[in-house]
Amino acid sequence: MDKIIVNLIGGVGNQMFQYALGYVVSKITGFELCVDLSSYENYKVRNFELNKFNIDIKLAEKYECDLLNRKHFFKKTLYKDKKKIFYRNVLKIKHSAYLKGFWQSEKYFADFKDDIFSLFEFKDKNFIVNQDLLEDIKNSNAVSINLRLGDYINNNENKRIHFVCKKDYYSNALKYISQKVDNPKYFVFSDDIDGSKEFLPQGYDFVYANTANWQEDMYFMTQAKHNIVANSSFSWWAAWLNKNLDKIVLAPDKWYTKAAKINDKDVVPESWVKIKVSS
Repeated sequence: MDKIIVNLIGGVGNQMFQYALGYVVSKITGFELCVDLSSYENYKVRNFELNKFNIDIKLAEKYECDLLNRKHFFKKTLYKDKKKIFYRNVLKIKHSAYLKGFWQSEKYFADFKDDIFSLFEFKDKNFIVNQDLLEDIKNSNAVSINLRLGDYINNNENKRIHFVCKKDYYSNALKYISQKVDNPKYFVFSDDIDGSKEFLPQGYDFVYANTANWQEDMYFMTQAKHNIVANSSFSWWAAWLNKNLDKIVLAPDKWYTKAAKINDKDVVPESWVKIKVSS
C-alpha cells in the first residue's frame, strides 16, 4: 500500500507546515498519510504537539521510514525542500514518498484552505484559563502583536538563523495599523512577556497577555481582528488561521539572518503587508 510519510521536527509551527504539506500530497495521491516522530525520541527541547488538533494521527513504522528515506532507490522517494522555496514537484508525486523539510509556504496548501482550517482546530477548549482575556479580544478591535524572543536570544544555533524583530519593526507596524484601523486595542503575546516590553515603542496602550499555555497564545491570536507577526512559524500560523475576512496581517520583510543564507521569498503570503526590519 502506497503511503506518504512526513518527517516531523521542530516546534508546533514547524509541525503544522510539515503536516499541511503531507495532507495535501495525501489528498492529491489518495495515499495514506503517516508521520515519522523519531526526531522526538531523544529531543528534549520540543514536543510533538499536533495531537492537540483535530487530526487523526497515524504513525509510520520504522522500516517504512528507512525504506523511503533514502537518496538512491529504484525510484525517487525522498523529497526535501533544500532551497527553502516553493517546490512545485512535490505536489506531483505519483508513488510512496518520504517528505523531509520545513515547507514554509502557503502555496503548498492554498487550494485546500478550508481543509487546513479544519485540521488545525483544537479538539477541545479545555486549555482556556483566561476567559476574560479571550472575551476582551473578541469584543474589541483587537490587534495581536507577537514577539519571539526566548530561543532567538538564548540559543546560539537559532541566533545564527533567526533574528529578533526590533523596536523599529513594531513601531512601523503600529503606525500602519493606527492609520487603517479605528480604535485598535493591542494585545501582546510572547514567550517572554517581561522582555517584550523593551522591544515595543512608547505611546501605545498594550494589554500584555500572560497566557497559561501555547494553545491559549495561538487560539487567542486567531481571534483578533488583525495580526502583527514575528519571524516565527508559530506566529505565522496564528495569523493565517485568523478567519476575519478583513484582517490586516503585518509581517517582517525578511525572515532569516543573512548568515543563514536561506531564501525566504515564499514564506510571507502575498496578501500580507511586509514591514521593513533591521536585522
